[in-house]
Amino acid sequence: MKNKILFAFIAILILGVSAFFIQKNFVPEDIEENQENISSNKIEDFFAQDAKIDWYFDMESKNWKVSGAPPECDEPLIFPSPADIKLASSILYPGQIRGGDYKPHGGIRFDGLENNGVDVYAPMDGNLFMAARHLESGEVQYSLYFTNDCGMLYKLDHLRELTSKFNSIMEKIPMGGEGDSRTTQIFPSIFVGKGEHVATKIGIEANKNIFFDFGVYDLRKTNGVVYDEEFRAKFYNIDQFGTHALCWLDYLEGEEKNIAKSLQGGDGISGKTSDYCD
Repeated sequence: MKNKILFAFIAILILGVSAFFIQKNFVPEDIEENQENISSNKIEDFFAQDAKIDWYFDMESKNWKVSGAPPECDEPLIFPSPADIKLASSILYPGQIRGGDYKPHGGIRFDGLENNGVDVYAPMDGNLFMAARHLESGEVQYSLYFTNDCGMLYKLDHLRELTSKFNSIMEKIPMGGEGDSRTTQIFPSIFVGKGEHVATKIGIEANKNIFFDFGVYDLRKTNGVVYDEEFRAKFYNIDQFGTHALCWLDYLEGEEKNIAKSLQGGDGISGKTSDYCD
């Protein structure tokens, strides 16, 4: 009887893991090893693993869901800029159309610098659970997605060179072609502490395009922005990110908030237009 119960748990767990990786048909080697380890665990270990908190996007219902019991988020939500905002030249505002695509995330530009050497840090605790690396203008770009247990997600994108910890992680992620930024799930997720050094270079070096993307999302609830059906059909990322995105400028620490809001909009067409920012 115990063996039957064990096999039933293994079958359910493997089906759940398979469904969890629907964003991309790729399972890293460490995931396969993890599944083998799970298969050899005692039955009580399943309950311990099930207690882990994981946020994931359910493609069928088009909603974010959570396994486990998430803690309350700290209030008010405040975090430091992921890079030195005093060096920034402009802000890419979240919730606007840029380059013909809808961008729930924003970003920071550094047009006044001599080169792409900008240090990027984790603005809050989080679990690295999804990532991508691909080519843009022939250069490698890294996208990293983090969730914390209470339900906040943040994204760092267009990172050019990573610190050793993150470089070793991203070497296991398949390389996408030019403009192919499809993500790969990282399982088990990897904890990253607030203030950890993530990247040493950003943007595109060849044309000295010095910027990186930054987005913050509250997965616990929607942000109240209403998108019509035509807009949703045109831009695929509305359900997953658009309806949960925040105006992250409003949550920066102290003087950083004032500096960010005083800077001009980094996109020459959309400027400071934003679905999330006043």
